[in-house]
Amino acid sequence: MEIPGCYAGKILNVDLTRGHIREERLPAEIYRQFVGANGLGVRVLYERMKAGVDPLGPENILGFVVGGLTGTASPGSGRHMLVTKSPLTGTWAESNSGGTLGPELKGAGYDAVFFSGISPRPVYLDIRDGGAELKDASELWGRDAYETEDRLHESLGDPGAKIACIGPAGEARSLLAGIVSERGRIAARNGVGAVMGSKNLKAVAIRGGRCAIEPADPEKFHAALEKFMAIISTNEFAGALSRSGTGNNISFLVAIGDAPLKNWQLSGLDALPNISNLDSGNMDKYKVGSYGCYACPISCGAIIRQKEGRYAIRDEMHRPEYQSLAALGGMLMNDNLESVIKANDICNRYGIDTVGVGGTIAMAMECYEKGLIGREDTDGLDLTWGNADAIVALVEKIARREGFGAVLADGTGKAADRIGKGAGQYAIAIRGKSLAYHDPRMSPALGTANIADANPAHHMDSQISGMLAEGGSIGTDPALRASGQSPFALHAIGSSYHQLLNAAGLCSLYTVATAPPPVADLIAGATGWDFGWAEALRAGRRILTLRQAFNAREGLTPDKFELPKRIRSTAKTDYGALRDGYFTEMKWDVRSGKPSRECLAELGLAGLASDL
Repeated sequence: MEIPGCYAGKILNVDLTRGHIREERLPAEIYRQFVGANGLGVRVLYERMKAGVDPLGPENILGFVVGGLTGTASPGSGRHMLVTKSPLTGTWAESNSGGTLGPELKGAGYDAVFFSGISPRPVYLDIRDGGAELKDASELWGRDAYETEDRLHESLGDPGAKIACIGPAGEARSLLAGIVSERGRIAARNGVGAVMGSKNLKAVAIRGGRCAIEPADPEKFHAALEKFMAIISTNEFAGALSRSGTGNNISFLVAIGDAPLKNWQLSGLDALPNISNLDSGNMDKYKVGSYGCYACPISCGAIIRQKEGRYAIRDEMHRPEYQSLAALGGMLMNDNLESVIKANDICNRYGIDTVGVGGTIAMAMECYEKGLIGREDTDGLDLTWGNADAIVALVEKIARREGFGAVLADGTGKAADRIGKGAGQYAIAIRGKSLAYHDPRMSPALGTANIADANPAHHMDSQISGMLAEGGSIGTDPALRASGQSPFALHAIGSSYHQLLNAAGLCSLYTVATAPPPVADLIAGATGWDFGWAEALRAGRRILTLRQAFNAREGLTPDKFELPKRIRSTAKTDYGALRDGYFTEMKWDVRSGKPSRECLAELGLAGLASDL
């Protein structure tokens, strides 16, 4: 079996301790079995890492991985995925971002770059001209993400190079640190930036152009492409995204109870009447221009510049997305748009997760309100709800890991431990990872995914399961329809579909409020494989199972993944029972979390996961 031309066909292995770089060709069957991105990532990490490694130690591996469709003409194929063991949750971790870096990496001739070890000094990896070289980054260490990108473009003499880097938060190993590309696009969650910082790896610079990405069966691929474009053309949500981005309707989501307020205590417009100040249409006056990720006709991004007042920002920045508006706005009872923009800009520069920062500040504000901490603890900051000045100041302290910010810089779990006095009851998180800002009480599928997925508290991978649970259809192929024998089969189908979407390298926004993309057809055309929906969902199920095996091998049993009491106690759904049903459907043990021998054998994983 040959590796199809839609793949680069090679990966890079970088041993930072020894400074060694090695190209490798994986067996072609791995591509078919795992497709790419998080699928390829979990296949490599499971085999090459042992259980129990220190996430910030030399044995942890950090992978930059692209999808099977990345770099093709498929809409939404501009994603890249970071994979590792999370220092925040101790689980399997994946964090993805859009833009153009993923296609650039594949165009440079690589489907993935895997970093192991720890460099004795700060370095960056320069990928170009069909090879790669580790270079000294001492002059870059301490600089923010914007400065780092600018310096690299200047020193390389190549303003078109794509840069992924950490800011000072990653250098300081904040467990909220992410990896920044294109001056503000962030693979933000799970502490992936802390892993990169622990390796003394400041940046990756990529210049493509070495590898042409062509579909193996152009006729089949373009037929699938036409089908996908027809779906997009009738998608009303896509139109709203084009106009104002993901934050176009935050006030609506607050009104219906989906967007939480005041650390998940309140909802509804009566609780924060001026929340509409944060609707992203209000940023049109600051808009410099719109942009889209690679091969995306929706173009939901925008560049803004806010130059006036005490919250002025120094340069242009990416318009804040919904999750950032919710995190730094509604969660903190802050309806001051300019302060949210400023706080988001700080997070972008320092390379830190807005979702985690907002959730941790919300916990601190509730601790302040309840008298667990006072101004003597907060460096004099008055952490009353909605205090925009204090919010911006505290965001910068967290990003710098200084003063009270150092208490909060590793997320809600660590912060609660440091504060003590029962602060943990105000930490709305799973394994220290703040919930994203869609309320699981409104969606049994989301609530189940939050605690059942190997990457906990992730908000995008339940869209298809939710659609199916509500009676929607995702296609006419028999493989896309549940047999009716188990009420949990729909969740298994939806979860498998979404893992396939991720492995293909497509954007999850294409699954929101619309018929989902014909991913199997696109993969079949791109690869030339006879790749029907049965095999496609089997690949998704294989990825799900190996991710779950990764956690089970770490001794992480299902009972160690629970929604916060504030959510559970007010929910009408027994999420634990739903998880048990889903695990049973997947043939995973409900107590140990281990995939059964039967499951592993069916998916061709028995040899790889024999250590279970």
